[in-house]
Amino acid sequence: MGYTSLDKIKALQKNPANVRNLCILAHVDHGKTTLADSLVASNGIISSRLAGKLRYLDSREDEQIRGITMKSSAISLHYKDYLINLIDSPGHVDFSSEVSTAVRLCDGAIVIVDAVEGVCPQTQAVLRQAWLENIRPVLVINKIDRLIMELKLTSQEAYTHLQKILEQVNAVTGSLFTSKVLEDRAVKEERAEEDKEEGDIEPAECPGSEQVYDWSAGLEDSDDSQLYFSPDQGNVVFASAIDGWGFSIQQFAQIHSQRMGIRAEVLLKTLWGDFYLNAKAKKIMKGAHAKGKKPLFVQLVLDNIWSLYDAVVTRRDKEKIEKMMMSLGVKVMTRDSRHSDPKVLLSAICSQWLPVSQAVLFMVCDKLPSPLDMTSERIERLMSVGARRFHSLPLQTQELKTGETHTHTLQLHKSCLGSWPDRDTLRDWQPFSRRKVGREMPNQEVQHRTSVSACLPPVPHLACCTMDSLYLLMGRELEELEEVPSGNVLGIGGLEECVLKSATLSTSPALPPFIPLNFEATPIVRVAIEPKHPSEMPKLVRGMRLLNQADPCAEVLIQETGEHVLVTAGEVHLQRCLDDLRERFAKIEISASKPIIPFRETVIRPPKVDMVNEDLGKQQKVAVIHQVKESDTLHLDPSGLVTLTTPNRQATVGVRAIPLPEEVTLLLEGSADLIRTLEQAGQAQREGRTLDMSTWTLDALMVLKSRLEVLLQGRKWRNAVDRIWAFGPRRYGPNILLNSVEGYQRPSVWHCLEREKGEKEGGAKAEASAIRDFDNSVVSGFQLATLSGPMCEEPLMGVCFSVERWDMNFPTQRTHLDSVTEEDSNSLDASVSESPGEAAGQQEASGKAGGAGETPSQAEGAVVLVDCYGPFSGQLIAAVKEACRHAFQAKPQRLMAAMYTCEIMATAEVLGRVYGVLGKREGRVLQEEMKEGTEMFIIKAVLPVAESFGFADEIRKRTSGLASPQLVFSHWEVISSDPSWVPTTEEEYLHFGEKADSANQALKYMNGVRRRKGLYVEEKIVEHGEKQRTLSKNK
Repeated sequence: MGYTSLDKIKALQKNPANVRNLCILAHVDHGKTTLADSLVASNGIISSRLAGKLRYLDSREDEQIRGITMKSSAISLHYKDYLINLIDSPGHVDFSSEVSTAVRLCDGAIVIVDAVEGVCPQTQAVLRQAWLENIRPVLVINKIDRLIMELKLTSQEAYTHLQKILEQVNAVTGSLFTSKVLEDRAVKEERAEEDKEEGDIEPAECPGSEQVYDWSAGLEDSDDSQLYFSPDQGNVVFASAIDGWGFSIQQFAQIHSQRMGIRAEVLLKTLWGDFYLNAKAKKIMKGAHAKGKKPLFVQLVLDNIWSLYDAVVTRRDKEKIEKMMMSLGVKVMTRDSRHSDPKVLLSAICSQWLPVSQAVLFMVCDKLPSPLDMTSERIERLMSVGARRFHSLPLQTQELKTGETHTHTLQLHKSCLGSWPDRDTLRDWQPFSRRKVGREMPNQEVQHRTSVSACLPPVPHLACCTMDSLYLLMGRELEELEEVPSGNVLGIGGLEECVLKSATLSTSPALPPFIPLNFEATPIVRVAIEPKHPSEMPKLVRGMRLLNQADPCAEVLIQETGEHVLVTAGEVHLQRCLDDLRERFAKIEISASKPIIPFRETVIRPPKVDMVNEDLGKQQKVAVIHQVKESDTLHLDPSGLVTLTTPNRQATVGVRAIPLPEEVTLLLEGSADLIRTLEQAGQAQREGRTLDMSTWTLDALMVLKSRLEVLLQGRKWRNAVDRIWAFGPRRYGPNILLNSVEGYQRPSVWHCLEREKGEKEGGAKAEASAIRDFDNSVVSGFQLATLSGPMCEEPLMGVCFSVERWDMNFPTQRTHLDSVTEEDSNSLDASVSESPGEAAGQQEASGKAGGAGETPSQAEGAVVLVDCYGPFSGQLIAAVKEACRHAFQAKPQRLMAAMYTCEIMATAEVLGRVYGVLGKREGRVLQEEMKEGTEMFIIKAVLPVAESFGFADEIRKRTSGLASPQLVFSHWEVISSDPSWVPTTEEEYLHFGEKADSANQALKYMNGVRRRKGLYVEEKIVEHGEKQRTLSKNK
């Protein structure tokens, strides 16, 4: 096929029924960009000889050097009467956010699987992402030439191997389908239970008056006929992209139907499966495996390919090659036939006989949907963010789904951002976008909404912006367009001042923002960045802002210390972001700190043995208690209760630290958005405002509360959920402040739920008035304490602080006429008269606190000076913070490290070296299994993020490139060693002393963080005093 002109593509854009928007998804190094090269070469954009070698869509220099794709690239191709908008996405786990954005823009996906490695971790991830976005995938089994040349399999063995790969892929798809069916069934059962409670539906009863339970899971009634990959359905292509060939069984069915005189429909059904050809009866019969016959697929397809490779590559038999070329009707150039590399001749023959581009493009056009075929389920899901359901949206919004509004209504979702190296100015920053409805033109004014958190109420984040220019994306080039019809992928200029990362653009204000993207990788690796020359700081700030816009996963923030911090998903992602800053966005020399490793601090139940497994007994308890130094204002009870008095002796606070169960910590961490919504509702209620929450949000909060009640069982947790004062840090973290003050019945954090459920206004206000003065000061002290712990100023995690005592004693000050002017007394009277409710609240607080001072009603001419934002408030905040810190130190303290899940594929020869590297870096192997049909082992392990830098390079060096790890952030894990433990016996010094090989890992991490933050580190500065020299002797 020759070169396609721009006018032709413009004409094809106007027929959305023949437009296909698709992305290429696969594990790293499974051949995505190589296959894309073959598709690009079919349009004459690059030479077919360079396909697979040029890697046209890897336009960045670092992509070419590393040999992996790092940034999604889009290109528009022409096939027959179809327009193919193709997006090539990365396969490395660090860039899975690019996959998420590519999947959101497309209607279909080409999933590529390596014929040797089979289904890998990232293959499962991309299948899951395609499933979540409700797009239809097709399958390409690539690198079949490796079965011939590397594994030396026979055609029969290769057929069995390919069957197993198909089973593996279908098993992943089947598990996703099963989970969805079971989830839908659970929702139906829940609704049925609600209807039963309301009395709408009578329970079905059998004649024996016993309720019949339906044990079926609903899978039998679900239609999954179009769900799985099967060659006879036409959604599987077998290929070798590097050699330029690929086929579907439809092609061979048409070829052999003419030669054998068998209908193509019959061959299509029997070419893949347990069928064989009976030569005598000239019939296709079933039972090839049982009768020891060659399956039809082996006999008619694979044998031909195997014999071609044998003649061209292995034996180089010229006579046989010429015969085969004549029978295939293929002609090759003389220079190809005489080339010293037999792969050149093989590619020349195969690219004419079975061109991979024709097979893949035909499958794409035949099996993948057009933009017009977008399912209503996907449209509803895009417009239903978290708490919103589609049927609850305004009528005008629902009409956008069916297109009943005017044609000028524009829906556009911009999610994947790219920058072209030849565009130097800020105006030419380009987003990848997807047209949903309407026709888009330059200088058209649209409204954009940024995506809000899934659990927040629908607050309109609406702004107007104008699109300066529209572009057709052609890989490394851009072609400016005057208009773009609906259903196409395009680039937009002029949005850099309006859009941060993703937004929904529309000419209709009724359109809600589309749901946020599903990211597989979590940003966890952070570095502090500064320019080499301080005068270039404005350029760095501008460059980091552009980087934040251009990368869906990177985060840019300014810490309390004033450092500019870049947060990325992994080591490779970090390196790419730093290169982008230097060369494309800031264009200055920058210096980056060593990676800032995040840790968390926690407390645990008192251990029974120490680090050398010796019984602790009461020794540990006594040692921990004596760590806290008592003073006049601080007292520590043997049970761990810390009592602290403010410097002005007006308030006393008693706090106890309790470790939360692990399940509760995980629940709070995963429900951060819900807790944030709960806090906002409580804040609005305290301010006298109302915050509308949807039924879905209220139900989710009630489920969260009930799950906490189930998990917090036991004597010490009695009624704990109703006594929750606050969450922290930042009011939504995985730590709890508990109200255990005797006689203080403050409203619970769940109080807003009861009000939303229909309680009377008067009762709610009466209960709200029971909140003491300075209640917020206690919460603020708790927030500060949980934000930076005492070990190394890192946030706390999984800690409950129980406030068991809170006494306040306000002194009374008599007003003397000679010291108070008439103007001051009038202003004082006015301030008291304006807030009688506040005075009443102060009276009540003073009475309940049990202070020794007189109340205003008892002392004539006395005034209680209570200012909730005055100096006393600051003293109380500091006292609560210090009490929490001392209570934390009175318990066994531990560090929590961020952990990666590590999946490594390696052969048996290098297995020991892989284990050696993991052991050296504090890794822990969870599972090891052999991949069926191969010599590869899959090792699953966990590895601390702090030990992961340089891990991938070391693995490759030690294994000579035979093993490659995939690291994904998984969870937080408590480091078992005690950082404050000190060896005492000779045996302990031998194992854990200063000169021993095995250092205290937790202490090493803690000192590293303290040293970076400029905190005091207890260590020897002078190692060998006798080797020192004074300055005078050095002169």
